[in-house]
Amino acid sequence: MSIEEIIDFLEIEIPFSNITIFNLISAIVVIVIGYLIAVLVSRYIKKAMLKAKMAKILAIFTSRVVKILLIIFVIAIGIGFLGIDVGAALISISVVSGFVLGFAFQETLGNLAAGFMIAITKPFRVGDYVDIAGQSGSINDVGASITTMTTVDNKRVIIPNSKIWGEPIVNYTALNKRMIDMRVGIGYSDNMGKAIQITMKVLKANKKVLDDPAPTVAVANLGDSSVDLLVRPWVDTSDYWTSKWEITQQIKEAFDKEKISIPFPQRDVHIFEQK
Repeated sequence: MSIEEIIDFLEIEIPFSNITIFNLISAIVVIVIGYLIAVLVSRYIKKAMLKAKMAKILAIFTSRVVKILLIIFVIAIGIGFLGIDVGAALISISVVSGFVLGFAFQETLGNLAAGFMIAITKPFRVGDYVDIAGQSGSINDVGASITTMTTVDNKRVIIPNSKIWGEPIVNYTALNKRMIDMRVGIGYSDNMGKAIQITMKVLKANKKVLDDPAPTVAVANLGDSSVDLLVRPWVDTSDYWTSKWEITQQIKEAFDKEKISIPFPQRDVHIFEQK
């Protein structure tokens, strides 16, 4: 086939349209090459952000947004090769894309947006023990759309980011110190001053209890069956549970040794003989 014949072939119009075969091939080539460039650019942005030690979620979210925008731009250019007005094409693509994405990817986009906000605000990090979306556990991974955590009984929990963002987040390990909030009941016949002194002695003897802030022991409440003491020592966050268990046992042992009772709920029943 001669060059003239090839040119004539490329100038043949596709039936039912004013588009030539050359225009169609050009549009396809532009879209394919443009798509590959969009993929490469998005990958480069992701690597650059990770290299700059930015949050992984932020890098993934940004690279995906850039990729989508570049693909839309490339499609518009490809449509331009078909003789269609690019401005009108962009508007049409935006309207159709927004309509389709709004219905088909509402949850996905919501999770991505929530992941983006989590990456910026950083309410928790990998390894933190938190309460989120009604679940408690240690954070394993914070992804672009989901967050993975492990509970204390070794169950894997996967939570969509949209369920996390906008709800209260309790991070137990974000700070270096934590206060143990305990209640210890003693009998009404026991000496309150002596019980407070014994409890404070236990706290000061425990090496995990911090001097600053100082521990607190005070009468908190006069209950139905006991006088409730408020016990609040401060410990390092990493020692929270072991300290709580140790202190609970040590207080019980000290009270038993000093004859301080820890009462349980009880009732006095009075029986009257009817005459």
